[in-house]
Amino acid sequence: MGGMIITGFDRGNPMNVIVRGQLGIPYHALTAETTIYDSNGKPVDPVRDLLVEKLYNDCLDRVSEFKYKFQPSKLIEGNRDLLDEGRDSLGDGSKSIIQAEEATAALPDAPSVSQQNVPETVNMIPVSADKLTGRVHTEPGVPATLKASEKAKLMGWSIKPGAAEKGNLDLTQASSLAEATLGSVLDHAITQYKSIVDLNAQDHRLLNWHIANLEYSNATNLHKLSLGLWDIDAGNEWEGHHTMVVGGYQSVARGLLQCPSPLNITTKFPVQKITYHGESFDGPATIESEDGTKVDADAVVCTIPLGVLKQGNVTFEPPMPSEKADVVGRLGFGILNKVVLLYDRVFWDSNRHIFGVLRDAPNRHSTSQQDYSMNRGRFFQWFNVSNTTGLPCLIALMAGDAGFDTEHTSNDSLVAEATEILRSVFGKDVPYPVETVVTRWGSDRFARGSYSSAAPDMQPDDYNIMAQPTGNLFFAGEHTIGTHPATVHGAYLSGLRAASEILEAMVGPIEVPTPLVLPRDSLLLHKRKEAAKDPRQARLEAYEVEVWEHVLSKIGERPLRPNKVSGSAYIIFSKTHFDAAKKRCEASRKPGRSRSVPNEVRIMMSRMWKETPPDERKPYEEQAAEQKRLYLQAMQEYTELAEKWDREAIAIRAAYEKDHPSLPGPEEGPEDLSMTPKHRRARNVSYTDVRDGELAL
Repeated sequence: MGGMIITGFDRGNPMNVIVRGQLGIPYHALTAETTIYDSNGKPVDPVRDLLVEKLYNDCLDRVSEFKYKFQPSKLIEGNRDLLDEGRDSLGDGSKSIIQAEEATAALPDAPSVSQQNVPETVNMIPVSADKLTGRVHTEPGVPATLKASEKAKLMGWSIKPGAAEKGNLDLTQASSLAEATLGSVLDHAITQYKSIVDLNAQDHRLLNWHIANLEYSNATNLHKLSLGLWDIDAGNEWEGHHTMVVGGYQSVARGLLQCPSPLNITTKFPVQKITYHGESFDGPATIESEDGTKVDADAVVCTIPLGVLKQGNVTFEPPMPSEKADVVGRLGFGILNKVVLLYDRVFWDSNRHIFGVLRDAPNRHSTSQQDYSMNRGRFFQWFNVSNTTGLPCLIALMAGDAGFDTEHTSNDSLVAEATEILRSVFGKDVPYPVETVVTRWGSDRFARGSYSSAAPDMQPDDYNIMAQPTGNLFFAGEHTIGTHPATVHGAYLSGLRAASEILEAMVGPIEVPTPLVLPRDSLLLHKRKEAAKDPRQARLEAYEVEVWEHVLSKIGERPLRPNKVSGSAYIIFSKTHFDAAKKRCEASRKPGRSRSVPNEVRIMMSRMWKETPPDERKPYEEQAAEQKRLYLQAMQEYTELAEKWDREAIAIRAAYEKDHPSLPGPEEGPEDLSMTPKHRRARNVSYTDVRDGELAL
């Protein structure tokens, strides 16, 4: 009933590892192909739909001109050519990056060190919208590069007479108002576009369907979104097909609960008070439930939803720092509700995962943008989830103002409205659902909403401030990660971050060598590369080499084992006729085709061997038999010589060890057999091969 879509597995989504790698949970890939039905139940002309969608994207593009411009981080790139080629610098004594920057800063009219290697600001402009998730796809670029009239022509719109010369949008005044929001400026853009192109009532319904889709991704009306920060996570989207987990996202949580071993989870423990040590990690922490039960802890990770924090029902002792409490008030937390309808049969297109329905303004023929705000998100998008639930099931989205209205609307009224919409699309035979579930996340005291959003008063660092720990109180959740807010994977990543912070607080930070990269002729570098050796192990290895050098000086190398022979008439035949088989393969190929592959030659060789008469095979069989006889004779001689060599080597080794024993040095401690490692780092030098079945020294 909550999160249900995995937004792409590619490029680092942790759900990829969890769902597909660790838990092996089945999932179903989604396609964005959809049919949009007008409010009268008839399909919308796809050409007109595409035309309006382009206009909507251009309006978002022009509004994005007023987005907050983040200062790019300073880049320390070094010599990119050498890095790309994986080569070291030829000069060991070359300047470091900071030395080069300081030398540059000392020149006349040169930028300071802090201003060097800073990339140019890159604008992310909207180019399309994702129908499955409502999120806007962005690309690097410059917003509003063409006049609105010129862009409308390129999109395929007919321009009103006289609009071609002065046809452009002026959103400066609308964006400069103190109460300016994404919704207010976008409404101005659509209204001004009506002076350039003809927009009828259906066009407005289509435009507001796309706006409702954006409200779905933000869980609130666009008039409650910041003009500058509404897509603060732009550019961090995962790639690949969106998917749904079979059985719902709860399968992931249950899998993590049970695998690889069951976790000790305490349920039915509503938290009333969190007492923590705000000065350092070392202080005590206590969690108190509503019934007075207390749990002591070394640290606390607060994943309480932002909506519950806004309610103030959980007490923090000491109170949260003022800067964090201010962020709780500034961040938005909206509501997206769903109406789940279960049927006894499928009456919709089972091959489509979604379909859309346009909603009327109170006046069906209205061309005033403000008239569509209230109803555009009511049952505007429907998900066919039969493949993931195993039953005929539809989920209708209630976005924007409709999500908030659902909190106070009865189930019977919602089901009646949904059935009326479905009957207008699929006919009067559409039955009432056999079962219905309506979410009301705003009324749930453990949620108080769906997910966070960029409210009008939000500031650029608010998500980062929410993520900062206070003493031994740490924070996680989708409202604490600015790169992936309002997502399940974002909440999971924030949990990993909090766990990492606690681990570092417990064991200390990872020590990084200084300097990290040493010159090639540095003695410290050579010492760092050398593996530490146990004195006793080093002495025994050196003594083993010494013993075998003495043995070899007395009796020479151990006899070599004879090379094996094929012993197969077919193999001898193949070596002899390989070229002939290759020519036969190429002769049967069509002109211009590529050369024969080895597998084709092997097949041809097998066919040639089968076609060879017995009398022609006989010389190869005799040759194979002779090779076997000579090999057995050589093996007999080798065995006798090897056994003699082994006996002499054992005697020489024993005499040498008696006369020249290996004694512990002063750097070795007393021998302790219990401390001998189970697996030795190096093998002793040996000149026998136990695979030969010979004596192993």
